[in-house]
Amino acid sequence: MSGFRSAASSFSGGPRPGMNSPWDTPVATPFESPATTPGGSPVLRDSDGKRLPKAADIHMILSDVDGTLFTDAHELHPRVRDAIQYIRKIRPEIPIIPVTGKQLPSCQSLIKDLGIEDMPAGCMHGAIIYDNQRKIEQEMYLDGHFVRDVSRLMRKHNKSTFLYVEDWNAMVTKEENGTKDWEQVARGFDPAVKDEREGDFMQKVLKGKERIYKVFLPMDEEVVPQFIELIEKTFPTVPFKITRALPYIIEIVAEGVDKSAALAFFAAKFNVRPENIITFGDGENDVGMFGAAGYSVAMANGMPKPKAVAKYQTTSNDDGGVGRFLDMIFRPEYVKEPDAGLSVDHLKALDAQLGAASASPLAAGLYP
Repeated sequence: MSGFRSAASSFSGGPRPGMNSPWDTPVATPFESPATTPGGSPVLRDSDGKRLPKAADIHMILSDVDGTLFTDAHELHPRVRDAIQYIRKIRPEIPIIPVTGKQLPSCQSLIKDLGIEDMPAGCMHGAIIYDNQRKIEQEMYLDGHFVRDVSRLMRKHNKSTFLYVEDWNAMVTKEENGTKDWEQVARGFDPAVKDEREGDFMQKVLKGKERIYKVFLPMDEEVVPQFIELIEKTFPTVPFKITRALPYIIEIVAEGVDKSAALAFFAAKFNVRPENIITFGDGENDVGMFGAAGYSVAMANGMPKPKAVAKYQTTSNDDGGVGRFLDMIFRPEYVKEPDAGLSVDHLKALDAQLGAASASPLAAGLYP
């Protein structure tokens, strides 16, 4: 069984008249923009010739973080930062919300850099939804006995297991003599890792003193399918969900946790129709969110499933793909490409300033 506490329980006196539950929000169908912009000009199209939404059609932006907003180095791409900050400036009424497999502490620098401190967040695939004061509005967590049994199964097969509480995660098994240091891999996504292979952490889980929102199982990609099958066969009657944000990581969450549910929650919270929501992502955990939104955009670096279901595709996370796509909608005339090189005149001026012309690339004949 999974633990669940609804946001509705945090409201005194129950739901207000006319307030719908987030779970009542209908699933969207793909929404087509009109043929022209309000001024009668031709519609904007992406590189594949698909019609882009008008800026006025976008009332909410939801995005994954790792592999989407973040580069492979776990850094925010400047193009993404600039595009979102621009939208915040000209359209401050648009909620821009991270919906991610990460824990909230691992998103704090991103939230600050994007200027979305006043926005809510969906973390650990939507297992926890925070309001803009960083208080939990809704949470769903795994049964402690199931968590223990999965950990035992991974230990038996010499695989690493990381158990995610709200703001840190416990390493309870570690693969020996593996091809990678999976502890370091885990720290790359959520740095607050504690070695809990010894001690009473699991007893706290069993007693409900520690809630586990996600089980994180990194391993060599080629063995992932057999371990998914093993887990599903070992626990045929237990309610849980397996998802993947990356090909080499199995993630287990409570049944009912999905980014599409987070989308429904935020749509109801802000009174936004799903067909006016644009979503960005790269993993299989983004597929549900893509299906629920009017506009879905897969990253070029994404897994096959999200690419197959997304309405659009943008360039990779390392190319600032989210920023590039948003710029096509909100400032289509904006061009900000990196300069391939400096002019010869500029190089000469630099040489003069440095007083080292004899050793400069220009003097060495490396520039025409």
